[in-house]
Amino acid sequence: MSASKVLRASTTGRTPLIQFLGKRSIPEPVDHTPRPHPAAPTKALPNSFAEYRKEAQQHGPLSGYKPATAPRAPRAPSISPGQGQVFDRSQLPPRFWRLTLSKQEMEVVESGGAMV
Repeated sequence: MSASKVLRASTTGRTPLIQFLGKRSIPEPVDHTPRPHPAAPTKALPNSFAEYRKEAQQHGPLSGYKPATAPRAPRAPSISPGQGQVFDRSQLPPRFWRLTLSKQEMEVVESGGAMV
């Protein structure tokens, strides 16, 4: 450790850079009585929640809520391929199947064709 660091550490104690304000106190004269919002269209509170729900709208009217029921769809017919159509490669005629390579052809492919 250099002499300047030792001298600085011994003369002054470490003071943290963060300073705490102390315990917070809640002010006593806080009024919690319900009041209408200053930007409310009517300057009065509703008498009951039911009265509020009659006039309130949130993405449409809130009264008369009924769960949505979807109509039943008719049963779909069974799906089968049409004439000349297939759903899987294995259903194709053998002339369209993947060709198998012989060992000699595989060696040529793996060598990059350098020995041909």
